Amino acid sequence: MLRGKKVEYTVDRNKFKFKHLPQYAEFLLNNKLEEFVTVGIRFCREEDLPMLKPLSKMPESELVKASLDSNRQILTALQNGTIPDFIENNLKNWVNNKLGIIDKTEIAAEDLTLAYYIRRRLFAHFLYSYVQNTVLHQQIIAEVDAYTTHEELITLKVYLEMQKD
Repeated sequence: MLRGKKVEYTVDRNKFKFKHLPQYAEFLLNNKLEEFVTVGIRFCREEDLPMLKPLSKMPESELVKASLDSNRQILTALQNGTIPDFIENNLKNWVNNKLGIIDKTEIAAEDLTLAYYIRRRLFAHFLYSYVQNTVLHQQIIAEVDAYTTHEELITLKVYLEMQKD
């Protein structure tokens, strides 16, 4: 259960049980992490992610380091099946303004939707380097879609609750 200043939300752990995504996350973590991060930053810039504007003063090396850390945590949580805990913790930090590199008020609704679109695009970008089997490819994409959609829904609900406060 997420608790932080008047905002509460429970993550339904059953929505985050995956068959193929953990192994794909492990592959990315062990073989593609740096490229995953640099491509992700490029995708964020291509989409003109509003959240990048406050981070524009940050040196590129620090942005890459912060992105490496956060993506390593996400991929590790996906690999270990602990993504619900990661989501809850991340949302608590956001609600309590403990994100570190960005203030919670600098995150707009547009950021949330674009961030999950970028994440789906990023996972799809590396999929052919992991597997060429079309059926498995489709199953992994379906799991990535389920993961990002459910996390996005939870995050948007929390965002709306924060806007009420």
